[in-house]
Amino acid sequence: MLSLAQIAQLLGGEVSAGQVRAPAPGHSRADRGMSIKPCAEAPGGFLVTLHNGGDVLAAKDYVRDRLGMEPWKPTKGRAGNGRSFEIDAGQPEPAPIKPAAKRTWVCNYDYTNLDGKLLYQVQRWDPKDFTQRRPDGKGSWITTKVFEGVSRVLYHWPELAADLAAYPDAPIFCTEGEKDCENVRALGLFATCVAGSVWTPEIAAVLKGRDVICLADNDKAGGEKAAKAGHALHGIAKSIRITSFSELPEKGDVSDWIAVDPERHNADALVARCLDTPEFDPQAATSAPAPPEPLGEWDAGDDTTEIPPRGWLLGNIFCRRFISSVIADGGTGKSALRLAQLLSLAIGRALTAEHVFMRCKVLIVSLEDDADELKRRLRAACLHHGIERRELKGWLFLAAPGRAGGKIMTTDQHGRPVIGDLAAKLANTIKTRQIDIVSLDPFVKAHSVEENSNSLIDEVVQVLSDLAGEFDIAVDVPHHTSKGPADPGNPNRGRGASSMKDAGRLVYTLTTMTPEEAQALALSEADRRSLIRMDSAKVNIARPTIEAKWFRIVGVDIGNSTELYPNGDQVQTVEPWSPPDTFEGLSTVLLNQILTDIEAGAPDTNRYTDAPKAFERAAWRVIVKHCPDKSEAAARKIIKSWTMSGLLIRKSYENPATRKVVTGFWIDPAKRPS
Repeated sequence: MLSLAQIAQLLGGEVSAGQVRAPAPGHSRADRGMSIKPCAEAPGGFLVTLHNGGDVLAAKDYVRDRLGMEPWKPTKGRAGNGRSFEIDAGQPEPAPIKPAAKRTWVCNYDYTNLDGKLLYQVQRWDPKDFTQRRPDGKGSWITTKVFEGVSRVLYHWPELAADLAAYPDAPIFCTEGEKDCENVRALGLFATCVAGSVWTPEIAAVLKGRDVICLADNDKAGGEKAAKAGHALHGIAKSIRITSFSELPEKGDVSDWIAVDPERHNADALVARCLDTPEFDPQAATSAPAPPEPLGEWDAGDDTTEIPPRGWLLGNIFCRRFISSVIADGGTGKSALRLAQLLSLAIGRALTAEHVFMRCKVLIVSLEDDADELKRRLRAACLHHGIERRELKGWLFLAAPGRAGGKIMTTDQHGRPVIGDLAAKLANTIKTRQIDIVSLDPFVKAHSVEENSNSLIDEVVQVLSDLAGEFDIAVDVPHHTSKGPADPGNPNRGRGASSMKDAGRLVYTLTTMTPEEAQALALSEADRRSLIRMDSAKVNIARPTIEAKWFRIVGVDIGNSTELYPNGDQVQTVEPWSPPDTFEGLSTVLLNQILTDIEAGAPDTNRYTDAPKAFERAAWRVIVKHCPDKSEAAARKIIKSWTMSGLLIRKSYENPATRKVVTGFWIDPAKRPS
């Protein structure tokens, strides 16, 4: 049997109060959200608890794998919700968990007396909810009137008592809930909380003469609970401070604060922040609200600082500190286009005919396709554009986290926004890899809030905007369109709430070439379907492009054939495309011959025109007479360009046959081709 010290070393954790506290699977090295406690009756000789929530069975396998043991196989039973559980012979057997579609059990928080005897438990559920229960002494549980006849205690009371005795001058952190308590303790600080935020005189007495810091959640309820603790401890504790986290979204807590930047938001930073907070004044807390924080305004007349230029990365597409997006129907080619544009930044070479301002470290997070499909897309783009793998080393990073990656934002059981795990993971990766631009494709998969709610979507994009500002990066979120006909350049076609479009500063649309456009360019149907146009939809930090940018979708054989699939895969990528020159093949001499015929007028002495219902007088017929290879659509486009330039001038005249006033073309000789 391994010692606690050996287990801690293998798991990257530390020994604390007779157990090992280590990073939970998928969390940073600073995390201490998983505990491993020796238990002779448990399989393998230890119990595993996840204090931050997660898949307990997967955590057990993770621990056993790190310790060189076979995967854990449950023998005691399975909870009705599919989660396995272990039974500690020293405690009553957990009550069976009934199948429930609306919530899932996450973990239990034990409240014990100084001897370690279980007094009661707080159970955590997903969606976020809490219940309490206590053992009845007969192997079952009491779930009503849980605290009747039971003395309430501080969470982690035995460990806290030892800490109080060993470190008489150390501050004690009081959190709103058990999860926050575990995360603060994981920093190496002394922390506790009380079930349901109920402070009894007996509980308050334990902290007599201590410096107490109450960590409040960033909402009205959090402030009220912290103030309630302050009133309960007033006159008992040596000092009381209440610290909140107003820079976080509503309901943000100390756990969220730590997760934003685990390396910088460490124990020293938290202590320093809290000690800057004034001591709690119960009279002021009761009679008047705290003064608002400074707005941060400045006097423009005194401002002599230099204004830095915007941090453009690729054309007018990506810019540091701003959110960009491309809106398109599914299957249009937006992922292929974005990959080519992001590859341009990673290798420092323009692949999409857009200027590369600087080579960038790129993070692509595919939230729709798995890792294999993302690799196929990358292989196709690299083969088509001649990119070698060595060019990508250290510059392009890919992730396809799937469900395990979490969301940027979710909602609790009351529909209120809660920052999800993906936000912290992104922040950690951006900092570790020194990322310049991150792309989350598609936006709808990045969150699980109601997509038609402007207020909730605004909370999601605020997290993205905060990431862009904090790390000085560009953030890109390709977006699906709502149902309806294609509408190039219309940002309101994006699905869901308009607040997503409103928050983006560099928004484009991507649409397939229309039959009318193909006809005007004399292109085949096959060519039309492979061509896509990108239009400025909401570029409000730069001059929008007037002309659409065109790209061709090409299929690339990526060379992954097998005996079973001898043809392998053909995967899409894109390349820049320009519409054919309308005047291609027309010499100056020929153009002037056409113009001379138009100037001479029709055989019946009428003038040529571009009127829709004109027949013999249709000016485009003169072009086709001289250039039989030109289509009607191409000829009409030439006539249109001449009228827009002023070479062809419309004038009114009397039709010699009908005696009615009509309009026709005359030539401005000064604008003839030369």
